[in-house]
Amino acid sequence: MGNNHHTLKMRHCASAQQGAPRLLAIALSYIYTLRNQLVHGGATWNSSVNRDQIRDCVNLMGELVPAVIEIMMDSPNTLWGEASYPVVKE
Repeated sequence: MGNNHHTLKMRHCASAQQGAPRLLAIALSYIYTLRNQLVHGGATWNSSVNRDQIRDCVNLMGELVPAVIEIMMDSPNTLWGEASYPVVKE
């Protein structure tokens, strides 16, 4: 997430004891924005745009995704909602 306004905002939220859910929501919002920039051409192959943010995002998601999967696997009776992208039957 780099050295920018967003990082300062995230630190402020954490230091103000607004809690992990709020901080996670902010981080995921920035990750979604970065995803949109990548998917829709805001950053291109081999460019230097957003590389620090991409590296930070990869590191965060590398920790977050396994944790979420573990939570879901440990809670097999929990209803997680409908699949966003259900299997298409041919």
